[in-house]
Amino acid sequence: MKFNRKFLFVFALLTLVLVPVFGTIQAQDPVNLVLWHAKENAEGDMLLALIDAFEAANPGITIEQVYNPSGTLQDSFIAAAGAGEGPDMVIWANDSVGPWASAGLVADLNDSVSDELRANASDTAWGLFEFNDGLYGIPFSAKTLAFFYNQALVPDAPKTWADVLSISEDLAADGITGLAFQNGFFHSAGFLYSLGGMLMDADGNAAFAADSDGATAMDAYLQLHQDLYTLGQDVDSGIVVDGASPNPGFQQGTVAMVYDGIWNLGQYESDLGDDLGVAVMPALDNGVVPALFAQGEGFFANATVAEDMAKWDAFMTWAAFVTGEEGQRIAADGGLLPVNPAVEVENPNLQVFAEQFALGTPFPNRQELGAFWGPMGDAITAVSAGGETAADARVAAYDLIQASIDDMHEAAMSGS
Repeated sequence: MKFNRKFLFVFALLTLVLVPVFGTIQAQDPVNLVLWHAKENAEGDMLLALIDAFEAANPGITIEQVYNPSGTLQDSFIAAAGAGEGPDMVIWANDSVGPWASAGLVADLNDSVSDELRANASDTAWGLFEFNDGLYGIPFSAKTLAFFYNQALVPDAPKTWADVLSISEDLAADGITGLAFQNGFFHSAGFLYSLGGMLMDADGNAAFAADSDGATAMDAYLQLHQDLYTLGQDVDSGIVVDGASPNPGFQQGTVAMVYDGIWNLGQYESDLGDDLGVAVMPALDNGVVPALFAQGEGFFANATVAEDMAKWDAFMTWAAFVTGEEGQRIAADGGLLPVNPAVEVENPNLQVFAEQFALGTPFPNRQELGAFWGPMGDAITAVSAGGETAADARVAAYDLIQASIDDMHEAAMSGS
């Protein structure tokens, strides 16, 4: 048989062209990403819908979701990732950015986030996941707290904190509790910022040393707690101090007002229906709206993912989807506050949270934040049931917090 030499030449060229193409197809073998999360109820349904939509748009990538209770997820991830194991990605709040990045548990995404991807979310949202010039998370939703009120009991949202106290006293005359005050440090820290204080300086040190402006603000913050605790002892005030979240009394209609997180919005909407009112926090006596913590939730990549190019590319594909308009609409439909400015929020209650988020205090993502929880909780208890002065409680808290921070800084400098 006689072959046409021209045909052979063309065939050889086709072979050279097709080999890379087939190689690319082989490189796109199915990729499975394991995701750890703590989503339940409506947010759990939202996550499943998000995964379904993503897999439909990206048939070469599967997301294997594994539920891990919120009380154990952090410890489980730290232990697993520290051993070079664990999930490929985890969804969690931005407060873990500093500790996880410092421990080398999560990958720095900075060099892989394109301008197009970065445009999918606000600068504030990205900023929550930045630490020491690195970027360690993909923002997915914004979280903060706002003011809830039962419109059957309080027709119009109170504008000032003085209005809240006055309304509560009026309702008490009818046997109704006006305000359930969330006295936990996480919920109430925003009051400190609106009183002119803050938790830590740029170096991570406690920002309320003796004889400083920060000390004055901290005293005012602790005095607010003491005043509300005292009111809570008076049945005629219509005030109770109750850290339950969600608040059962508010759910059942025996409490008229409470401030709480966006994570309970769906539940409150279900409980109160059209009677639910949501508003920006009432202003304090200084005219400033409490700057409640503005928190972000996002997706972190296990440091091991950076060693697997197929998984890395799959994670970045996931990142583009969850911050894109389709992914963000799914988030909004699930009761979350989207981070993509192009996604319109149809639920007016969510829009209120967007306004409060803009007024909020970015939730710290530094490791030093861990030194505050216990001592600040103790300080609130001390000025409440303990009857201590705000100044004494502040000094005790500062000494404990700064000593813990000094230990952290010393350990970091020694490399231990």
